Amino acid sequence: MSIHGKTNMKIILMLLVMSVSLFGAGVKLRLSSTEVVEGNALTVQIVAEGKNIVFPSIDNVGGFPVEGSAISSKMESTYINGTFSSKSLKTLRFEFYPEMDMTIPAFKVSIDGKSYETKPVKIRVIKPSAATATSANGYTLRIKSNKSKVYAGEPFIVTVDFFEPRNSAVSKVEYTPPKFKDFFSQALGDEKLKRSAGGTLHQLQYLVSAKKEGKLTIFPPKARVGMRSFSGADRDPWGFFANDLKWQSVRAAPLSVEVKPVPASVDLIGHFTVQSSVDHTNVKPNTPVTYTLRISGEGSLDDLADPKFDLPGVTVYGDDAKTSSKVVGNKVQSQYERKYVFISDQDFTIPSLRFKNFDYLSGNTKKIATKVHKISVDNSGVAATVPHVAPGKNLVQKSVTKESKKDDKEVNASILEDKAYYKEQETKKHTFYSLWMIVLAFVSGMLLILLIQKIMAYAKQRRGIRKRGNYSEKEALKLLYPHTNHNKKVETMVRKLYEKEGGNKAVVIDREELNRMVDEVLENKSSVV
Repeated sequence: MSIHGKTNMKIILMLLVMSVSLFGAGVKLRLSSTEVVEGNALTVQIVAEGKNIVFPSIDNVGGFPVEGSAISSKMESTYINGTFSSKSLKTLRFEFYPEMDMTIPAFKVSIDGKSYETKPVKIRVIKPSAATATSANGYTLRIKSNKSKVYAGEPFIVTVDFFEPRNSAVSKVEYTPPKFKDFFSQALGDEKLKRSAGGTLHQLQYLVSAKKEGKLTIFPPKARVGMRSFSGADRDPWGFFANDLKWQSVRAAPLSVEVKPVPASVDLIGHFTVQSSVDHTNVKPNTPVTYTLRISGEGSLDDLADPKFDLPGVTVYGDDAKTSSKVVGNKVQSQYERKYVFISDQDFTIPSLRFKNFDYLSGNTKKIATKVHKISVDNSGVAATVPHVAPGKNLVQKSVTKESKKDDKEVNASILEDKAYYKEQETKKHTFYSLWMIVLAFVSGMLLILLIQKIMAYAKQRRGIRKRGNYSEKEALKLLYPHTNHNKKVETMVRKLYEKEGGNKAVVIDREELNRMVDEVLENKSSVV
């Protein structure tokens, strides 16, 4: 071949390589194997070549949930016959646990605005035999539920059993709990151990409720079992190092739950009763009344919104709710309790709280409610006032003194015949000027007192000495209460004082903090530290 021909061949090869680099976009499906032992994971990779790559959203393959989904990118470069080329690769990697023979479907991938598809691939699931079962060395992991069909929001119990055979060489176990996607969940207590001749059963329980309806899947738990190797080549002379462990994975099968819908706008899902009580129904003005709300029964109360009260002229404080659940047999028993404090100087009524309860035991919806509590505030110590009536008008008087209550009757008389009225006017005339003298003397006295206080405060500041008061809890409560809306710390102290006064022995009052707080309020400081 001539030199000219060789040069043309190089140009053609270079153009061919460049065309492959520019237009070689494509997609491939790679599997860890086309045969997988039941209970083991199958790893899937979708590899795409190009610049702008968009993978499909895959949450299951053939109904089996996908786990560990991740995307990675890399550049591959080649140098052929003096020609350099590179290509951009992006890989979607995930794994799932097939339970039967199936065909992995074609997946569509968008590359640089064009659609590409992988080819479908058949896989075979092999039942564990005696040979393959030894890979787990007798360890098993299972997940089960006490209910296969539930209503949305209905609690049920999920149990995870991990069996450890007797005399096993296990050194370490790494446990990954179930993934409760689309469920509310919480662990019920600590791990329980059940020993037998064959080995030890480790058991964990979870309280679960579905967030929505439909056929939902609980992603199963996994465990990595680190077993000590006793082969001479695999262990160090003393057996102290981590590389002496042989790791094997154990995984349970996914758990499917059928979730049925519940009627709209319900507050509680379960079988519940509701109660309310108050510690007093007759009080003096501004004396706290403690109201207790209790809800109990079968079901879950973890998601119950705290009821609120908005009563005109009444100050209301609410403590944090206390919610507890326990398993009794195969049922979940729950209790909710919250206390409120009501403070007012007038009579008031605590209204009924109404809840719409869907009872999944009967499938019916019913309404449950608390009682109405009427609180009477005794204002007998407050003096009544008699309205002033201008001269020349008839006055209808009603006696308000204790002595004349028994003669409580209306008197219709002209003011012109009222000698007491003229006597009162004469007295006012003679005392008008003396009243001004009293006011002037009072103002002068107040100015003198303020001046003395300023001088004393300045002297205390110069000496660096501040006298603290020693207030009783009742005195402190009376002095601090008007300032509850101005400062959070004062409000917190007032609530503690009310709780202790109401008989809560668990409340502890810091006396030094209380005295300092009252002192600072009395000194009209803008903030309380």
